[in-house]
Amino acid sequence: MKANTLKKRNPKVETPSSDVVELHHLWDRLDTKGLLQKHKANLSFRLPGKGSFLLLSRTEGKHSKLETEEYRIENPTDLIKMSSKTDESLAAIRFHASLYSLRPDIGAIVCFQPVWSSLLGTLDHPLPLVFDEQCRQLGAPVQSIPKKIDGSVEPDPIVLSGANAFLDEEGVVVTSVTRDKAIYNCELIEKCSKAYLLAHSTGSPIRRIPWWVRFIAKNRLLKDERKASAAYALGQAPTGFKAY
Repeated sequence: MKANTLKKRNPKVETPSSDVVELHHLWDRLDTKGLLQKHKANLSFRLPGKGSFLLLSRTEGKHSKLETEEYRIENPTDLIKMSSKTDESLAAIRFHASLYSLRPDIGAIVCFQPVWSSLLGTLDHPLPLVFDEQCRQLGAPVQSIPKKIDGSVEPDPIVLSGANAFLDEEGVVVTSVTRDKAIYNCELIEKCSKAYLLAHSTGSPIRRIPWWVRFIAKNRLLKDERKASAAYALGQAPTGFKAY
């Protein structure tokens, strides 16, 4: 009688969770579209029912490595050995945690430096609402996100208004109610930025979206965000949203 043989498992190798796999998949989608370049960037999404978020980050440089870790939304750095993280890393953790705390509708956050959107900071005014989908998905002119000295987000009307795109240092911050929609919003702000900056460079007048269209679009966006907030409060991922 032959004895059953079992293959030995490498104790150092762990099967990544579906959330980690999806996070890296979303990162690859952004990278494939040329939106990440070689700049520092980070991507996170809320983990429904856990009170935490998964953060994927990369520092500046061609050979920088991706780091993935889960953090609590409330007091995210309390259990971290401070000497194990740089001040920049701690600031990024606090930034994501505080934004999730302030905006219970947000399901994903992307901080990156795309080619065109990063140039919005050179304007003497916020990117205005000049495109239909920009009104519907981003919700407001793109302004600088207010932050505290430790990197966390200020509870400012700019943030609490339901907007989904902000300027931040050399780059931009993009959010949305779900993971996929956040990725689409990254593509959207880049397209809008390119079109607007090219038009603005001509010196010709640029027509804005009529106020009543902005009003209807913003109300629909806020309705989506209330639906998402209710789902996350129940520990569930919101469903039923279309990309565009």
